[in-house]
Amino acid sequence: MAETERWDRVYASEPHLYTTEPNALLVQVAKSMACGQALDIGMGQGRNAVWLAARGWDVTGIDPSGEGVRQVETSGARVHALQRSAEEFDLGVEAWDLIAGIYVHGALLRIAERVIAALRPGGVLVVEGFHRDVMKLGIEGMTGGQLGYKTNALLRHFLPLRIERYEDCIALADWRRIEAPIVRMVARKPVSGATE
Repeated sequence: MAETERWDRVYASEPHLYTTEPNALLVQVAKSMACGQALDIGMGQGRNAVWLAARGWDVTGIDPSGEGVRQVETSGARVHALQRSAEEFDLGVEAWDLIAGIYVHGALLRIAERVIAALRPGGVLVVEGFHRDVMKLGIEGMTGGQLGYKTNALLRHFLPLRIERYEDCIALADWRRIEAPIVRMVARKPVSGATE
C-alpha cells in the first residue's frame, strides 16, 4: 500500500494510534514566542497546526495525506493546509519564525539544509520523534522498517543552528501513547552578526 494511502487510512479510521492534543514540547516553545509565520511539516490531521493558529500564528501545514488535509480544512481552523510531501514543498528562504517537525523522522533529515535556509534569523525549529531504538521494542506496525532517528542524527544535520535543547530519553510518545525511546530538539537560527 502506498504511504499516502496508509496515512489516509490511519487519519480516517485509527485515531487510537495517536493523541489529538498538540505536542507538549511545541506548546512549551510556542508559548514563549511572539506569534509569526509557522510551518508544520507532516501536520497529519492538524493537531499542532490548529493549536498554533488558534493562538494567533499564521500557519501553513503540509502533509502527503489527503485525508489529513481534508480534516484540517473542515475543522474551521485558519490553517493554510496543503497536500504536499516535505520534499516537494517549497520552504522558501528566511520565510518562517517557527518550523515544527513532529514525528516526521526521515523526511525532516532529507530536507535539513532547506529547513535551515527557510528559518528566519532567530527562528526556531522544534522536533520530536522516535529514536531508532523503538524498532527493538517489537511493537505491531513498528517493525521491519527504519523508523526513528539514529543517535545524534538531528544534531549532525542541524549543526548550523544553535541547539537550545536536546533530549534522547524514554518518554510517553505522541504516537501509540507508549513509553518509548524519544528524541527532542529545539534549535534556533543565529541572528546575523551575533557573537559566538
